[in-house]
Amino acid sequence: MNPIDEHNWKLYEASERYTDKLIETQQKTDYLAAQWIFTLSGGSFGLSFAFIEKLVPLQTATHKPLLIAALACFVLVFVLEFIGMAISSLRYTLLVAEADRNLALKYKGREPEYKKRSIFFDPNSAIMYAVLLIFFGGFVCLLTFIAQNILR
Repeated sequence: MNPIDEHNWKLYEASERYTDKLIETQQKTDYLAAQWIFTLSGGSFGLSFAFIEKLVPLQTATHKPLLIAALACFVLVFVLEFIGMAISSLRYTLLVAEADRNLALKYKGREPEYKKRSIFFDPNSAIMYAVLLIFFGGFVCLLTFIAQNILR
């Protein structure tokens, strides 16, 4: 192997390890985020149905739109999480494809072609903030509904 081929081979191996780490990171991140959000939302949604009737008789309850808003927020969290997982999966697939293209270019001794859109923009950050805001909004609506009906 001449020095150029050996250098390119090392670049190839390093890029391959980078691609493997991207895939591993994507899988771990998707799993942990989905598990955390689904647990919180599912627990809140389930507890709402299981215990609201015991705390507040719905026939005589006031401020029912707060309960409806809370339940709608918890459902919206599920929907946004599914959308976020789909975007995350697609984003990492694009990142891996880009890394593979750049790997091939490096191996041929050419400059890689990085695309800022796929590396620096993460739509899941916006989705995660929205999910957290909506979840806490739903939680506040639920607590307000319970407090308004227990304290009256």
